[in-house]
Amino acid sequence: MKIAELGKATVQAELTVRREMAIRIGRQVAFLVVAAVFGLLAILSGHALLWAFAYQTLGFSVLGAAILVFAVDGAMALLFLLLGRRSIMTATEIRARFAREHALNELRQAMALTAVTTAIAGPVGRQALRAILHLVRSVFGRKGI
Repeated sequence: MKIAELGKATVQAELTVRREMAIRIGRQVAFLVVAAVFGLLAILSGHALLWAFAYQTLGFSVLGAAILVFAVDGAMALLFLLLGRRSIMTATEIRARFAREHALNELRQAMALTAVTTAIAGPVGRQALRAILHLVRSVFGRKGI
């Protein structure tokens, strides 16, 4: 019964790990999508910047606005790119990983103990016990004169 409980705990911990990983990866994907949108806007602003520079080289109004929009879009794209690239495990995911490893170790130990107990209590163990008892009787038994 203990093996079944340990197996259940192992599966539960694994499900928690997978759920937390899915949340983390989903968050990364969302940030990368936002970064892609702002990257596209930065490219469009770059085109507008080139147009404004070619159209009005001496004035600052159109060119200054285009540079400002380009800088803001570029900074936002960089910010969301950095947020999307980081992969920090949450405390829940770390605890679930520890619980999974602990449950797996307990399961391995319980299965090893079950295998040893089965070997001792099974036919091989009884045969070995008979052989040891026969050896003890032959060594310490009566000897004929």
